[in-house]
Amino acid sequence: MNTSGFYNSEGMRGPNKVISPTFELTKELKDTYTYPVGGWTWYDTVEEAQAAEGFDMEIVEYINQMESEINSFE
Repeated sequence: MNTSGFYNSEGMRGPNKVISPTFELTKELKDTYTYPVGGWTWYDTVEEAQAAEGFDMEIVEYINQMESEINSFE
């Protein structure tokens, strides 16, 4: 499973994009940003993100499970 993406300190992940009222991050431009941007940083793996951001992996695993279940209906 590909776990690359933009992560924040809570373990939230934007695999391809993060949009907020004040900024937008896209995977295609990930190497051009000065991180963190609005609390978000690009990581190649969830393990790298967890080591750097310090979030609880159990929360991330739960979120990933929920995403998998949702995507199975599409």
